[in-house]
Amino acid sequence: MKKAFDQTVRDLKREVNKKVLKVPGVEQKVLDATSNEPWGPHGSSLSDIAQATRNYHEYQMIMAVLWKRINDTGKNWRHVYKALTVLEYLVGHGSERVIDQIKEHAYQIS
Repeated sequence: MKKAFDQTVRDLKREVNKKVLKVPGVEQKVLDATSNEPWGPHGSSLSDIAQATRNYHEYQMIMAVLWKRINDTGKNWRHVYKALTVLEYLVGHGSERVIDQIKEHAYQIS
């Protein structure tokens, strides 16, 4: 019961933040894909994110969120794991700029 309540509160908080903070759609997709929830990112979300990397402005937002998530620690370990999962997907399906940026930020991953 408590887990269901906690999940509902997290979902409600996320929805309020979306409305109040007006986070751009692609940024919200990356945040959702790298959330602390116990399941992985959905294939359709990964595909949308990969497609968005072809737009320079959206690419910048996507990569900023991913590098921020990769630097999380402690109880937010899922952020790191999922950000790496998204990066792995982007290597094969996203813009080639992703690979260049991963090379530049290799020190953050190793």
